[in-house]
Amino acid sequence: MQNNKGKSPENALTPNKLNKLARVTLENQIGNVWLIGEVSDLYLAPSGHAYFSLKDSQSSVKCTFFKQYNFKQTAFENGDSLLIFGQATLYAERGTFQIKVERVEKSGVGDMAKAFAELKVKLEALGYFSADKKQKIPTIINSLGIVTSKSSAAITDILNVIKRRNPLLNVKIYHASVQGDKATEEIIDALLTADINNHDVILLTRGGGSEEDLWTFNDVSIAQTLFNLATPCMAAIGHERDTSIADMVADFTAITPTAAAELLTPDLAQIKLRISHSLTSIKKLINNKLNSYNQQLDISYHKLEKSHPKNKISNEKQLINNKYTKLKQAIEQCLQKIDTKLIMQLSNLKHYNFDLTNKKTTINYQSSNIANLMATIYKNKRSKLQTISQSIHTLSPLATLSRGYSITLNKNTGQLVTNTQQVDAGMIIETQLEQGKIVSQVLES
Repeated sequence: MQNNKGKSPENALTPNKLNKLARVTLENQIGNVWLIGEVSDLYLAPSGHAYFSLKDSQSSVKCTFFKQYNFKQTAFENGDSLLIFGQATLYAERGTFQIKVERVEKSGVGDMAKAFAELKVKLEALGYFSADKKQKIPTIINSLGIVTSKSSAAITDILNVIKRRNPLLNVKIYHASVQGDKATEEIIDALLTADINNHDVILLTRGGGSEEDLWTFNDVSIAQTLFNLATPCMAAIGHERDTSIADMVADFTAITPTAAAELLTPDLAQIKLRISHSLTSIKKLINNKLNSYNQQLDISYHKLEKSHPKNKISNEKQLINNKYTKLKQAIEQCLQKIDTKLIMQLSNLKHYNFDLTNKKTTINYQSSNIANLMATIYKNKRSKLQTISQSIHTLSPLATLSRGYSITLNKNTGQLVTNTQQVDAGMIIETQLEQGKIVSQVLES
C-alpha cells in the first residue's frame, strides 16, 4: 500500500520515487494558490519561458511561467510586485519546490526594489558615489586585506589567482559572514579592523547568489563604513549582473572575485616593463637637468665676459658657485631617488631574477662621469674667471694710480683736468692719489 512506502527497509524509496510522492502530495493537498510578492532572480529563456523567485522579507519561492500561459505577453522585471496564480508542485529531478504559474498580474514596485532605489538616491545626494571622493587603487600593492567568508568559494578562486600572478603579495583574510542576521555587523567589524592594519588595499567580496543572499551588501551601515575607510577599497560582490550599494560606494568595483584578484595582481612581465620605463624616464630627467644647467652656466659666463666692474665679477663668480652647488645637489638627489626606487623594487621582486645589476652599475658609472665632468668644467671656468679678473685689474685706473700717477678734477664741475689751459688762478682743484685726495687752489696758470 502507498502508506507503507518508505516505512521500512524492505519498502525503501529511491530519491526519484520520494520526489514524485512529494509532488503528488503537494499538488493534492495545496493545489492552486494565489501569491503576492516581489520578483527576483528573473531569467527569460530563449524558449520564451520565464523563471524567477517570488519573495517577501522572510522567504522566497521559485516560480516557472511557461510560454503557453503567457498569452497576454505580460512583461515584468526584478523588483516588480506580482500577484500570481499557479499550482504548488515539486520539480522531481532536483527535488525543488516551485509554483507553476498560470496567471500574472503586476501590483506595483516591490518593497526591496523600492528600498534599494530610495537608499541609492539618498547616498548619491550625500556624495557617496562621487568620483572625486574615491581613492586611487595603487598600481602595485604589497599588502592586501580581504574581507569575506573563509568558507566561500570566492576566497579559493582569489588565492589561486594571487598565487599564480604574485606569490610575494602579503595577504590577510578577515572572516565575516556574507549573509544572515550577523553578516552586517561582522562585515563592518572586519572592514574597520583591516583599515587600521596598514594594508595598501582592502577587498570586500563574496561569490554569486540570489538577490536575497546579496541583500546584506545594500545595508546603509556598510555603505557608511566603506565611505569613511582610510584605506582604498575594492568591492567584488556576486557576478557581473549583480550590482549592490557596496559596489557603488567602494573606490573601485570588479565584476567577479576572480576579476578583482586579476586587477590587484599585475603579472611579473608588466612589473618588469614598468621598471624599464621608470629607468628610461629617470635617465631622460637627468639629461634634461644637465642640459638646462649647462645652458645656464653658458649664459652666466657670457654675461661675466661682458661685465667690467669688480662687483659684477664677484657676483657672477658667486652665481657660478651657487649654480654648481645646486647642480651637484640635484644630481645627488636624482641618484639617491634612483637608488631608493631600485632598492624598493628589487626587494619586492627578490625571488625573481631580473637583470638589474648591470643597469645599476651603468647608472653609478655614468653618475661618477657626470660628477667628474662637472668638476672639470667648474675648474676650467674658475681659472678663466681668474685670468679675466687679473686683466681687468691691470687695466683699471686704480692700478695706474698705484704706480705714482694722479688724477686732477675741477672741484666745482668734476671735469677731468688734462692741461693748464683748463684752469685759472683762484680755481679749486681736487687731486686723486692712490690713497686719498688733495684739494688745492691755483695761484697762477
